[in-house]
Amino acid sequence: MGLWSGIADAELFERGKYLSANFIGEVEVEKTLVKTTRAIGDAFIVEMRVIETNMPDEHPVGQKVSWFQKLQDKDVAFPSIKAWAAACAGFHPNQKDEIEEEIEPLLEEMMEEATDKPDDNDFVGIRLHVETFKILTKNGRDFTRHNWEPSRL
Repeated sequence: MGLWSGIADAELFERGKYLSANFIGEVEVEKTLVKTTRAIGDAFIVEMRVIETNMPDEHPVGQKVSWFQKLQDKDVAFPSIKAWAAACAGFHPNQKDEIEEEIEPLLEEMMEEATDKPDDNDFVGIRLHVETFKILTKNGRDFTRHNWEPSRL
């Protein structure tokens, strides 16, 4: 066996293009998936296309972008994913009672489908409004937070 034995079978890594802080715009969901990474374990990833943007030089209309949510700490991950799913269903984050009544009973099943059928689930094709901003984590690291709402278009 040589140094390069097995290289043909190596998986190609896809690198996401992430929305910068201070992005305000509209995106359309193209794919949802869960990937296992070496560094942090499982992550929920949403691949989207930019529909409207306040940053045309950095994030032009038509650009493919990703949202990456680590699943390592479910106390952090699940509320973020729930807010995203609620926005996909047409709810604003402040509609807590409606989300509890209409989204929560279906959420686990919806997320299973999103994982099982990444290219063909109820989230694919949904347009969302998203605003991002930078926050500092407890560890003092920069983090780009995403606020999801139903599309304004």
